[in-house]
Amino acid sequence: MKRNVLWSVIALVIVIGTAGVLIARADVRHGWCGHGWGHHGWAGPGPLGFISHELDLNDSQQKQIRSMWDTEKPTITSLVQEFAAESKEMDSAAANGNFDESKVQEIAGRQGATVAKLLVEKEHFLAKVYTTVLTPEQRTKADELQARWHDRLSHIGHS
Repeated sequence: MKRNVLWSVIALVIVIGTAGVLIARADVRHGWCGHGWGHHGWAGPGPLGFISHELDLNDSQQKQIRSMWDTEKPTITSLVQEFAAESKEMDSAAANGNFDESKVQEIAGRQGATVAKLLVEKEHFLAKVYTTVLTPEQRTKADELQARWHDRLSHIGHS
């Protein structure tokens, strides 16, 4: 069970990191990987484009979120790099079948703390967007999207 939670958290961190990279490197005109998906300016690529489209963010709101992300990005980047370094340590601690349980436990504890920091930063960012950028109607839509997301997550593994 703990291992499943750890892998779920790792997957979440990868998604957050990927989203950050996509935001940072998104070509406004070309969208996701140059395929031109989404025609909503900055929010064109990937899941962020979907959310922007679903919430009907205007250009001003997109610019405001971009500015907020630019402020938050160094903290997130630092935490993702910290997690990557801890992951390399974990690989070394279990390399070639030489499993050092105490070392792995120590590294896993640090990784858990790093993931917790990332999740706190993510929630801080989302709360800031929710309260300072979104209109009441967009907040209602965001709440509905989040409920749908949680519903989908609850069905994972229930075939």
